[in-house]
Amino acid sequence: MSNEYQTILAVVGGLVILLLFLYKREKKEIISQKEDPATLNAKFREACQLSEDATIIIDRSGKVVFSNLSAKKLFSLSENESLQSLDSRLEFFLPNENRTLTTSELIEYHRVNNRNDSSFFNEVKLGTQDDKTLNLSLKTIRFATTPQRYTVFSFHDRSCEKKLMKMHHLNPLTGLPNQMQAFSDITRMTSSLAKNRRFAVMVIELDNPSYFRSILGYIEIGRIIDTLAHTLREVAEENPRLSIYHLNYVTFLLLVNETNDFDEIYALFQNFQQRFHTRYTQKGEEDNLSFSGGVSFYPREKTLHELLDGAYSALAEAQEAGQGQLVVADESHEATKDKEHRLNEEIKRALENEEIKLYFQPILRAGSYTLFGAEVLIRWHHPERGIISPDLFIPIAERSGLILDIGRYVMKEALRHMSSWNSFGFPPLTLNVNLSLRELEDPDFVTNIANLLSRYDIGDSKIKLEITEHSSMRNPTLTHQRLQELKKLDIAIALDDFGTGYSSFAYLAEFPIETLKIDRGFVSDINQNPDNRHIVTSMIRLGHALGMTIVAEGIETVDDAKTLSNLGADFLQGYLFSKPVSQLEFQYFITHPDALFKR
Repeated sequence: MSNEYQTILAVVGGLVILLLFLYKREKKEIISQKEDPATLNAKFREACQLSEDATIIIDRSGKVVFSNLSAKKLFSLSENESLQSLDSRLEFFLPNENRTLTTSELIEYHRVNNRNDSSFFNEVKLGTQDDKTLNLSLKTIRFATTPQRYTVFSFHDRSCEKKLMKMHHLNPLTGLPNQMQAFSDITRMTSSLAKNRRFAVMVIELDNPSYFRSILGYIEIGRIIDTLAHTLREVAEENPRLSIYHLNYVTFLLLVNETNDFDEIYALFQNFQQRFHTRYTQKGEEDNLSFSGGVSFYPREKTLHELLDGAYSALAEAQEAGQGQLVVADESHEATKDKEHRLNEEIKRALENEEIKLYFQPILRAGSYTLFGAEVLIRWHHPERGIISPDLFIPIAERSGLILDIGRYVMKEALRHMSSWNSFGFPPLTLNVNLSLRELEDPDFVTNIANLLSRYDIGDSKIKLEITEHSSMRNPTLTHQRLQELKKLDIAIALDDFGTGYSSFAYLAEFPIETLKIDRGFVSDINQNPDNRHIVTSMIRLGHALGMTIVAEGIETVDDAKTLSNLGADFLQGYLFSKPVSQLEFQYFITHPDALFKR
C-alpha cells in the first residue's frame, strides 16, 4: 500500500470517527433535551419567571417539574412535588358542565377533548386550609415536540380586577353602591323580559344641607351621612326587595322591587325617617333634621332617564312643599316642569323690577377687628311670598341660563353701591362677589365686567370674585385664561371653601389667586379638634407661602376669632360679627365700625 493511499484511508477513517462522535454527542444532547424541560424550554422558563401569572409545568408522570415564583408563592410548591400533592389542593369547576374535576381529571379531560388547542375555565376553586375560593383564569397547553409530554397551567388572579371593578361601583364615603351601579341595575331591570315587572325608584335627600353644614360643621355632617347610611342598611336587611345606593353627598336612591303601591313606599319612607331621628342626636337633643323624597314607578315611567327625571322632579316638588315630604312623580312631574318655567319667568320680572336685593356679610381684619369689606349675597323680595332664599331659585336659574343675567345684575348693583359710597367719602372697601361656573364659561363675561367698571367710579375700593375649587378645576385651562384677563382689569380672585375640593397645589400656585377662604367646616370646632387646628395651620402657612391672604369663614365665638388671629389668618367672617345684612344696615357698620365687634 502506497503512502498516498494510506494517507487517504487515514483521513477517511478520521472523518468517520469524527462524524460518529458528533452524532453520538448530538443524540445524547437531544435525549437530554427530551428528558429535561428546563433545557428544552429555557427561554420559556425565563419568560415565565417574569410573569405575574402563576405558571406550573407537570410531566406525564404527574410531577411538578417547573413552577415560577408566582406559583410558588400561591401554592407553596417545591421542585419535584407530586401531582397527588397538588390534587389535594386544587379542584377545577367547569361552569358549562356544572361539575368539578381534580388536577389529574382535568388533564385527562383536556387530552380527550382539546388535544391541539388550549382549554380555558373561568372559575377555579383553590382548596386551602381555610377552604377559600379564588377567582382565577386557567389555560392548559401541551408540548408535542418530543415524546415526553408536559401540561402547562397558567393561573391569572382576577380577584384584584374584581376588587377594582367593585370599587368603581361603590361610594367611597359610605361603601354603598354608587350612582354608576344604580344606573346599571335600573337599566337591567327596565330591559328585563319578565312579565308584569314593577318597581319603584325613590330619591331622598337631606333638607337644607347648606344650612346644617354651616350650623353643625363639616365633621358633624359626615357623621350624619354615616348614620343615614347605617339606617338605610338596617332597613334593607329587613326588606329583601330593597336595594340602596349612595348617589352623592346627602342624596340616596332606594330601589324597591315588586311594588307600585305608594302606601307601601310611604310607609318605608316614614320608617326610615323615624329610625334616623331615633338614632341621631346632637348633645343629647334631637336635631331638626329631615329628609324629602321623590318617587317614580315602573312601568309608568319606562326608561332609566324617565324614572330618574321623574324622581328628581318629584324631589324638588317635595322640598318646596316643606320638610320631610314625599311626592310621587306621576302626580307632579309635569306640574314641576310647568312651575319651574313659571319661576324662570318670575325671576326675569324680579330682575326688571329690582326685587332681588344685595345683602352684605362683613369681613374684618384679624387682630384689629376693623372692617375690611364684605361678601355680597342676594335675597329675593317677592311681592307675595316674602323673602326667598337663593337656595330655592339659584339652581333653577343655573339650569335655565338665567344665572348669567343674575350675575350681571349683582355686579352692576355692587359697583353702583361702591360708587355711591365713594361719592359720600366712605373709606375704601373690598366687596367679594360669588362667581358661578356658567359665568366663568361665558365668553362675554370679562367684556361685560370691563364695560361695567368703565361706568362706575369706585375710587380705591376693589371687587374680588369668589370661585369654588369645583368650578375652577372643571376646566383649568379656561379658568387660568379667564382669571388672567380679570387680573388685567384689577379684579382680585378668592378661592372659596378651600379644603373641600380636589385642586392641586400646582394649579393653586399657577392661578392668580389673591385670597384663600378656609371652609367653615374646619373652623367651627378649631378649639376642640386638634386635627382641624393642625389642618387650618397648614392651610394658612401654605397660603402665605404662595403670597396669598387668608379669610377664615364661620367664626361664631370670640375664642375662635382669637385663635385664628393668633394662627395667622388675615381676615375673619362669621355670625360672631354679623349675619348678612341689607345695604342700609351695612352702611351703618361702615360709619360705626365698633358696632361689629365688642371685645
